Amino acid sequence: MASPVSSCPETEIQIEIASSPPRSHNLRPAVSAIDASSAAATTSTSANPHSNHNTYCDVFINHRGPDVKKTLASHLYHRLLLHGIRVFLDRPESQEGGNFSSELEAAIRTASVLVAIFSRTYAASTSCLNELLLMLESKGTIIPVFYGVKPEDLRLTQSKDGVCAQALRNLEIKQTGEGKPRYDSTTIKKWREALCRVAETSGFDLDAYNGDEGELLHHVVECVLEKLEKPIFKVAKYPTGLEEKVKDFENKVLLQQQQSRKLQIVGIVGLGGVAKTTLAKEIFNRKRSDYSESYFLCDVRENANKGSLHYLQRELLNGLVDFDIHIGSVYEGIQILKKNLSSSNALIVLDDVDQTNQLDAFLPVQSVLRSDSLILITSRDRNVLTDSGVQNTAIYKLTGVDAQQSQELFCLHAFSQPYPHPGFGYLVDKFIKACHGLPLSLKVFGALLNGNKVLPYWEALLNRLEQILPSDIRMRLKISFDALNQDEQNIFLDIACFFIGEERDMAIRIWDGSGWKGSLGFEHLHERCLVEVIENKIRMHEQLRDMGREIAEASQLPRRIWHWTQNIEIGEASGLARRIWRWTENINDLLEQFSYATTDVRGIRALGVDNPDSDDKSSQISCYESWSHQLLRHCVRKLRHNTPYRGIATKKLQLLDSKGDLAERFLRKVRLPNLIWLRWNKCPCFSLPSWIPMKNLRVLEVRGRNLKSLWQSGYQGNTILAI
Repeated sequence: MASPVSSCPETEIQIEIASSPPRSHNLRPAVSAIDASSAAATTSTSANPHSNHNTYCDVFINHRGPDVKKTLASHLYHRLLLHGIRVFLDRPESQEGGNFSSELEAAIRTASVLVAIFSRTYAASTSCLNELLLMLESKGTIIPVFYGVKPEDLRLTQSKDGVCAQALRNLEIKQTGEGKPRYDSTTIKKWREALCRVAETSGFDLDAYNGDEGELLHHVVECVLEKLEKPIFKVAKYPTGLEEKVKDFENKVLLQQQQSRKLQIVGIVGLGGVAKTTLAKEIFNRKRSDYSESYFLCDVRENANKGSLHYLQRELLNGLVDFDIHIGSVYEGIQILKKNLSSSNALIVLDDVDQTNQLDAFLPVQSVLRSDSLILITSRDRNVLTDSGVQNTAIYKLTGVDAQQSQELFCLHAFSQPYPHPGFGYLVDKFIKACHGLPLSLKVFGALLNGNKVLPYWEALLNRLEQILPSDIRMRLKISFDALNQDEQNIFLDIACFFIGEERDMAIRIWDGSGWKGSLGFEHLHERCLVEVIENKIRMHEQLRDMGREIAEASQLPRRIWHWTQNIEIGEASGLARRIWRWTENINDLLEQFSYATTDVRGIRALGVDNPDSDDKSSQISCYESWSHQLLRHCVRKLRHNTPYRGIATKKLQLLDSKGDLAERFLRKVRLPNLIWLRWNKCPCFSLPSWIPMKNLRVLEVRGRNLKSLWQSGYQGNTILAI
C-alpha cells in the first residue's frame, strides 16, 4: 500500500531521518511555567501599550507593592514597555479587602503572560492572593519569581516556620468588628492550595543569581518574550546606546513626518554593521501595538537574490493579514496586496533593501493604506530610497556609538560587565579606538576575547586589527573567523552559503551527519556573536555573511559556482570551498570554472530563474534551463572522467538542493551514497521514487503538486523515519 499524502495545490513533505529519536539542540534550558489553559488569550492589537488603563494587556504583573513596587516590578514594567508590550502594573495594596475592579479583572483574564513576584510580605496581602486565584483560572501562562523567599515557603504553609505560613496564620485570626473571622476557612484553604500549586512550578529565584537583580530581570524578560503569543523580536543582548538612537530617530524623522498627516515612508541608512536592523527591530517592537497589522520583512536583499520578489510579496501578505495565496508575478502581487490591504492601518518594515526594483514590488501599497500607516526601510544606500520617492528629510543616517557607549558594549561582551578588568583598561581603549564605534565590531571582538585574560594574546590581536584599514570591515571581522577550529569554520561557511533562514535543529542534524559536532560548534559560533537564532531560524549579519562568502570564493579548489540568483553551489566537505559571486549568462565561463571540480563536492544548489537584469520571463526560463542542463551534463562528464569504475558516484556530495526534472536527472545519473540533506522543490513525481539514496539521509524535504503518496507501492525502506 502506498502511504497517503493529504491533497493540496502543492503537497509538501518534510522528513527528518534518524536511527534514534531526534535530539534537542536548545542552547539553554527552557524555564517551565504553569499553562492555565491550552489556548492563549486573544488580545487587542490597537491598544496603547503605554497605558495602564487598558482592559486588554499582554503581561500582568502580580506583586506586593511595598516590597517590589519601586524595584523589580517597576524595572520589569519599563523593560517590557521598551519591547512594545502592553503591561498592567496595578497597586494591590490600595484595594486590600475589597473587590476587584473590572479593569484589573479584565487585565488578568486577557493577559497571555502573568508574572507573579513572591516577596516576604506577599502572603499578607489578600489582594495578591485573590489575584493569584484568578490567575490560576485564567488562560495565561504564569511565571513565578521568588524575590527574597523560597518555593518551600509557599509549599509549606501549614508549618510553624516560614513567612507565608506566618502570614496566613495572621489572616486566619483576623476578626471583623463583630468578633467573627474576617476570612472563612474555605478561602484560607484556597490561598494555601494556590501558593502550593505555584511553588511546584520551576521559576526564577533571586538567590540563584547571587542576589543580582539585574541578571534576574534579564532572564525574566527573556522568558516573557518567549511565552508571549505574538512573536517579539529579540533586539540585542546588550542594548547599549539604543534608547538614545530611538529618541533621536523619533525626534528627527518620525515627529516631522507625523505633522504632515500623510502616510509615512521613512528610511534608516548607514554602514554595514552600524546596527540599522537592530534599530528597526526596536522601533517595530515599540510601535507594533499601535497598528492593526504589522510585519517585519527580514533580509530583503538576500531573499530576493535567493528566490523571487513575488515570494516576498506572498510572505508579507501572509504576515500582515494571515492570508496565503499563490502569486505568479510581481505585478500580480502588487494587485493582490492592494486588494487585501485596502484601508489597513499597517506597520511594514522592509529590512536591508539594495535595489529600487525591490521597493517597486512593495511601495505601491501606499496608495491604499490608511494615512496613519508607517513603512520603514533600511538600506546601506540612500540613493535606493530617494530614487524610489522617499524624501531626504524622511531618511535617518545612523552612526556608530560614542566612546563611553563603545566601552560599555565592548566590556559587556568581553568581561560580562560594563567596565574593564584591572590591567586591561589601556588595551580596551585601543580596541575601542580601532573599532570606530561600529557596534558589530565591538560585539564580535568583545565576544572573541571573552574569558581570555592573557595580555600578550590581546596585544597580538590588537596589532593585527590595527594593520587593517578601518574601511575594510570584512577583513577585520575575518580575524574572528580565523580563531575558529576547522569544524567551526566549515559550519560558519555552510551557514553563510546554505543555511541562513533555515531551521537550526535541521542544520545541526546535517552537521552531525558530516561529523562536525554540530550542536557544540553552532553554540560556539553563537557565543562568539557570529550567528543568532530568531524563532529557531538561523540568522547572520549581512557583513558576516558576505565575509563568509568572500572567504569561500578566495579559498582553494574545489569551487562553488552560482549563476544569476546564486543557482549552483559546489563545495568540499573538508577545507574551505571556493564560491564565484558574480552575475553571468556565459555558460562557457561557468563551465570553465567548474572544470576544476572533481568528485570532491560537498553541496549543490539549483534554485530560482529570476534574472535581475531581464524583464523577459520566457527568456529567463529558457536561458536558465539551457544553462542548468549544460552544467548538469558537464558535471556528469567530469564525474565519469574522474571515476575509475563503471557508473558515476561521488562520496563527498552531502547536500543537494534542487528542483523539478533537473533534480531527477541528477539523482538518476549520479550515485550519492553519503547524501545527508535532500531538498527537492517542484517534484514532478506522484510518490517518492525508490532510487532516492536513503541510507545516510538525515533530512528530506520534498514539495510537489503531483505528490499523492509517500512511497511507491511495494517499496519498503529500512530507514527509521521521524515525520
